[in-house]
Amino acid sequence: MFVSSGMKDKHQTDQLHVDVNVVDGVELDIQAFKKWRNGEYANAEFILEEDGKYICGSEIEKMSKSKFNVVNPDDLVIKYGADTFRMYEMFLGPVEMSKPWDTKGIEGVHRFLKKFWRLFADEEKGLIVTDATTTSEELKVLHKAIKKVEEDTERFSFNTGVSAFMIATNELTDLKCHKRSILEPLVILLASYAPHIAEELWHLLGNDTSVVDAVYPTFEEKYVKESSKTYPVAINGKTRTELTIALDATQQQVEDIVLANEIVRKWMEGKSPKKVIYVKNKMVNVVV
Repeated sequence: MFVSSGMKDKHQTDQLHVDVNVVDGVELDIQAFKKWRNGEYANAEFILEEDGKYICGSEIEKMSKSKFNVVNPDDLVIKYGADTFRMYEMFLGPVEMSKPWDTKGIEGVHRFLKKFWRLFADEEKGLIVTDATTTSEELKVLHKAIKKVEEDTERFSFNTGVSAFMIATNELTDLKCHKRSILEPLVILLASYAPHIAEELWHLLGNDTSVVDAVYPTFEEKYVKESSKTYPVAINGKTRTELTIALDATQQQVEDIVLANEIVRKWMEGKSPKKVIYVKNKMVNVVV
């Protein structure tokens, strides 16, 4: 008889290491467990949690055949692909540290790669990349990614490099960006992290050479410099709205922008401002 982790305090128990491949996160696949060890536990009974699940305990320990916690890379490659497996190992944490393995977590990296692919192609339309002119927001996303990935790769901080790809992909998805001049450099960046997908996308974009021979993208600081800032605008110390103002705006220009705003004028209730306090990079306060 086997007792789920949350119920074991009510019973006298002994520990048993179970094959990690029949555990989804911490939930035991009971039917797979019954077939384990040539059906040794085929007639076992289970005391389950209130939600009907069997939850295993967990320990942080080195992979060992004797503890049945060895994960076969070949099985993961067949299920998720080599690039997913490669990037997930990078994503686990710094290379010099021991990390807990969670097969369930690999699905997150797999979803990211599929989302990255959808920037280039649609299941129904096929290739959706355009040669449209880029916007400043798109260029900012790209060059932030170039800088972060390059720095992280040079210092072997691959986990934060993977995070940078995820952030860039989410931002470009929100911007509905499918532009060649943005996506092509990203493919070159991705090549050292997910070489198979990068090579496939590189040829999908119409290139005849290998992506590993492409010129590495160059970071340009001008694209990531902030030219404006969103300021909280207060009336007599109470924040009432927010306004985006150019960073190089003068005191007079700030006053004109703020006092012309409809929400600000509403809260001023027709009164004349005694003064406008402008603290650059922080806030604006109108005193009436």
